[in-house]
Amino acid sequence: MPFHQVTVSGFPAVSLRAGEVEAVVIPGLGLKVSNLRRGGGREWLWRSDQIPLAPPIPGASYVETADSGGWDECFPTVGPSAIPGRPDSLPLPDHGELWSARWESAVYERNGSVTIAGRALSERFPCEFIRELTLVPDEPVVRLRYALRHLGGDAFPWIWSSHPLLTVQPGSLLQLPGVTQVKVDAAHGRPDLEVDDLVSWPGGIGGRQEAFEFPALDREPWAAKLFADAGDDRCAVLTDPRRGERLEFRVDRSRVPQVGVWINCAGWAPPGKRPYYNLALEPCIGAPDRLDRATEWGLAQTLAAGEHREWEVEVWLLEEGE
Repeated sequence: MPFHQVTVSGFPAVSLRAGEVEAVVIPGLGLKVSNLRRGGGREWLWRSDQIPLAPPIPGASYVETADSGGWDECFPTVGPSAIPGRPDSLPLPDHGELWSARWESAVYERNGSVTIAGRALSERFPCEFIRELTLVPDEPVVRLRYALRHLGGDAFPWIWSSHPLLTVQPGSLLQLPGVTQVKVDAAHGRPDLEVDDLVSWPGGIGGRQEAFEFPALDREPWAAKLFADAGDDRCAVLTDPRRGERLEFRVDRSRVPQVGVWINCAGWAPPGKRPYYNLALEPCIGAPDRLDRATEWGLAQTLAAGEHREWEVEVWLLEEGE
């Protein structure tokens, strides 16, 4: 069977397999992807050892209650934000609505491929959000297809970001093909980086040549959130040189024009938690993380009455020589 029921930390989940790739999805936790791996290869998705998986609480702080790891979706904002043009409205919640939404989902098989499809309704805006995650038997790839449909009424502003938290170690290499500069959205422990700075990539962040190398654990801790216009349809590459494995994120830049990067070298955690060492690679539509600031950057989107948007993200799990 290409899919079967499993449990993850006590929560019902679905394991999907095709070829050498496995993805595990937890429908009751915002359709979170908890595991992503290939055959006997490494687990790519980071899991917190301090914040356990727990039933989502709409309106709660994501970073304090739900920053447990895995892959979530963020819409219509990432950071808590006022709604541009609507000063009397309640702010949008931390990391958006989807991680705490009630999703309807189904799993199906077709020609050896297996898909889990989910649908969630926005509580704040007249729209539905759809995600389909598909594994295919003949390629080491996870295909995520998205749709956003306006259901009637007024136009509204929005941004979207994928939110996979990834496991990295000292020596892991991060490349953003075609990118020569990034814009700073947040920085911790890096007095040389100011919000809204444009800095060279990767040299201005501490990398060399074409890659940023994650530093040793005994180096000065720091963290930063950075954004760039995707420089190539192969918008981000993460390599584990110890095992010769890598992740490649691929998009159509006309539909997914930005990429966000959260580099956390033990420089940040929520109050009361030990700092994390992890990475988020986030193909996204609109930047930076807060919808109101995305409006200031001129990168917020607007969904008009009757409008329908579609886009895709592919994640390739590759081995040395591929």
